[in-house]
Amino acid sequence: MVTLIYSVIIFVACTIGAIVGIGGGVIIKPALDLIGQHSVDVVGFISTCAVFAMSISSTVKHITSKTKFDKKIVILVSFGSVFGGIIGNEIFDFALESFNTNIVKGVQAVIITAFIIFVIIYVNSKNIKSFKIKNPVLIVLTGLLLGLMSAFLGIGGGPINTTFLVLLFSFTLKESAVYSVAIIFFSQLSQLVTIFINNQFQPYIEYFPIVLVAMAVSVIGGIIGSKLNKKLSNRIITHIFSVVLILVAVINVYNAVSGFTA
Repeated sequence: MVTLIYSVIIFVACTIGAIVGIGGGVIIKPALDLIGQHSVDVVGFISTCAVFAMSISSTVKHITSKTKFDKKIVILVSFGSVFGGIIGNEIFDFALESFNTNIVKGVQAVIITAFIIFVIIYVNSKNIKSFKIKNPVLIVLTGLLLGLMSAFLGIGGGPINTTFLVLLFSFTLKESAVYSVAIIFFSQLSQLVTIFINNQFQPYIEYFPIVLVAMAVSVIGGIIGSKLNKKLSNRIITHIFSVVLILVAVINVYNAVSGFTA
């Protein structure tokens, strides 16, 4: 029953995630924490695997559809996100070793909520200020910071990615979705590689059946979401983006309270 519930949540999350470039993890992580069937590290691992699989299918779909994008920005941001993913994973491991898991869950929820509130306000502002970063070093640093937050929070980084891509590169929300998926792919890949190198898969072996199902439905969701991204207007995508994030913010507030009071 838990696997079925997780599958439905992950499918919906990854479909929406691929549409607006939020990766799905920002929905998956809080939702699975809310259900409370697994610890924060197990939920993070399931979310990472699902989002990684979604990013693969979504990236392939964009390539086959010949979606236009700036290759220089994709390469530099992705390069930075690899190292950011490694650093973020190390910070997460340190936090688990140093603090109670409920505290870690609460801190993650607070950070996610704060980012979501900023994102909702920024995206819906009438006079959105944005920049056009061209310096290669700054582009790499952008990828590093986004990859770090993605790995530490276990959400894929979606709404954080898309918003900062709009802010720093003057993309539309629809355009930023393509670049966000690339960041998600490399940051999650580096996180999984780090877990493998450090031989940390052992605690998650018993959850592999759930992980495999999660990855399968996330791939399907990523394909469907990528198709819808091509068809929907930027205005509709912005509305979907805002509504989803408001719901996620409410869940995160509850998770933060329950984490700190547990």
